[in-house]
Amino acid sequence: MRKKTVRSGLRLIAAGMLCLMAVTFFSSELAGLLFLGIDGGARLTLLGFLAGGACGGCGVLVAAAGLLQSDSKEARVRLLPTVMLLFSLVTIFFILTYNSIQAPPTKSLPPGESVNI
Repeated sequence: MRKKTVRSGLRLIAAGMLCLMAVTFFSSELAGLLFLGIDGGARLTLLGFLAGGACGGCGVLVAAAGLLQSDSKEARVRLLPTVMLLFSLVTIFFILTYNSIQAPPTKSLPPGESVNI
C-alpha cells in the first residue's frame, strides 16, 4: 500500500464532499456572493455537483490504486488526519441534512391576502 497515494485519494474525496455540501446547502449564498442571477445560481449548482462527483470519483480511483500498489520505500505518511477530516465532513453533511429537514416551514399567506411591494 502506498500511503501517499491513498492520502491523495482521500483528499480528493474530501474536496468532492466540500463541493457537494457547498452547492447543496449554501447555493443561494454562493450565488449572491458571486453576483450571479437565478440562471447563474442554477448553473453554479450544476457545476458544483459535476465538480463534486468528478473529484469524489477520481479520489476513489486514486485511493484504490494506492491500496493495490506494492509498498515502496517512502517516508512515513500519516493517514489518520486525512481519515478524520473525511469522517468529520461526513458528520457535518448529515448534521446539515438533518437541520434542513427539521427547519420550520415558512408562513404562507392566508387566502385573499397579497404582498405589497
